[in-house]
Amino acid sequence: MKSRRFDRLVLLLSFFFPACNTAPGNSNSAEEATPSVTIAKLQQAVIAKPDSAGLRYLLMDALLADNRFKDALVQNDTLLATDSSNAGLWYRRGAIFLQSGDTLSGITALKRSVERAPMFAEPLLQLSAVYANQLKPEALTIADRIISLAEEPRVASQARFIKGLYYSNINNKEKALEAFDECIKNDYTFLEAYIEKGLLLYDLQNYAEALKVFERAIQVSNTFAEAYYQAGRCLEALGNKEEAKLYYQKTLGLDKGFTAAGEALERVK
Repeated sequence: MKSRRFDRLVLLLSFFFPACNTAPGNSNSAEEATPSVTIAKLQQAVIAKPDSAGLRYLLMDALLADNRFKDALVQNDTLLATDSSNAGLWYRRGAIFLQSGDTLSGITALKRSVERAPMFAEPLLQLSAVYANQLKPEALTIADRIISLAEEPRVASQARFIKGLYYSNINNKEKALEAFDECIKNDYTFLEAYIEKGLLLYDLQNYAEALKVFERAIQVSNTFAEAYYQAGRCLEALGNKEEAKLYYQKTLGLDKGFTAAGEALERVK
């Protein structure tokens, strides 16, 4: 089994959700408030300036950071009421539903976003990601569409990464490795592709090759705690507990909240 600290859907949301503010038609501006203002102050500011889209976006972000999904939806839907054709607002609505755990409503909103802006990559990526988690082949169809349309290499890499997750989820390891390799080839800084590829090799008990992949990830980012942890697991599986111990210690040095590394360190003492 793969040892992960996070759910894949949460991981993918972290990739795509920050892009909501840059969606087509959005007029978000931070000039009316600063990141340090509290939710209460933002609510007061929205009451004072109810027509300010920028303030509502800032309030929405603050509410989401506090996991107040219903309240965030109120702000988003207030904007939608005056601009129902805004693909970015439908995308954000879908992303909020997904973050709250309402996948069905999230898919519905994302589809409406795509209907309004067929070339808008973010909702397509998120739909593909959700379908990949649901083991639905639509994930591949959408991912291939994104790759054919993508003007930015990173977007194409995200689509290839999703394809890798889909194949991994249906246990087609050969296709998954191929997709992750294409992702890395397209963008060598895509750290999660290294992790997923390495985990597949680990599952195949090819610990030496998996270790090489995780070490490459460390070369790309020497502060990537996950890569140190996974490299440590490989070294432990290869019987090199002393070196594994060093990797686990490095993981905790980078991320004190990395519980699995702490447990591993106790195991190899």
